[in-house]
Amino acid sequence: MEHFEISAEWRDALEAAGLGTLQSCLAFKDGICLSSHLRGDTRKVTLADGRIVFLKRDFFTFKKEMAKDLLRFKKPQPKTEKERLAFAMAREAGFIAPEVIAWGQTRHCGFPDRACLIMLPLDGVDLDKYLQGEKDEAKCKSFIEKAEQTLAMLQEKGFDWPDHKPEHFFVMNDGSIGLIDLERLSFIGKPLGEAKCVAQLARFRSLLPKK
Repeated sequence: MEHFEISAEWRDALEAAGLGTLQSCLAFKDGICLSSHLRGDTRKVTLADGRIVFLKRDFFTFKKEMAKDLLRFKKPQPKTEKERLAFAMAREAGFIAPEVIAWGQTRHCGFPDRACLIMLPLDGVDLDKYLQGEKDEAKCKSFIEKAEQTLAMLQEKGFDWPDHKPEHFFVMNDGSIGLIDLERLSFIGKPLGEAKCVAQLARFRSLLPKK
């Protein structure tokens, strides 16, 4: 089974770039490769009109990941689909996260195989890079505090995010904080316990760049 969707307002631009079908996305070789590993990759693509999109792909889905989903009584999904759903969940809860404009997957015998998503970039820079480049200590402290407040809001609203690294918090050009790499974000339905909140904050602080 194959499924693919494109936001109507982006269809023409993506088709012109060779990203109009699931198979063309999976075979795409243009753009700039930002990360690549056995399971998949992420590519930065500049469209004909100058707009930038990011293509993330799963070349296959690990059986162990499917098994984890089944043990949690969840429908097995590829990582890009998990991230798409997490972005939507975070945005609905009032957080800033990338907008997904196209997505799809193939399934065999009910289990996920290959998949992809195309998303828009956030308007800013990740906190890790910001702190390394910003000389004003007051500004650095302010955005660290904003990131920590965002983490606390996630915890209070019942979100458990194992990947809460500084590089996954985005300093937006308007001064707000955005979130990326949410594929492992989960909603537990109640605020996180104090011990877990303290541990997550400590880990976040331990990963801040040292100047």
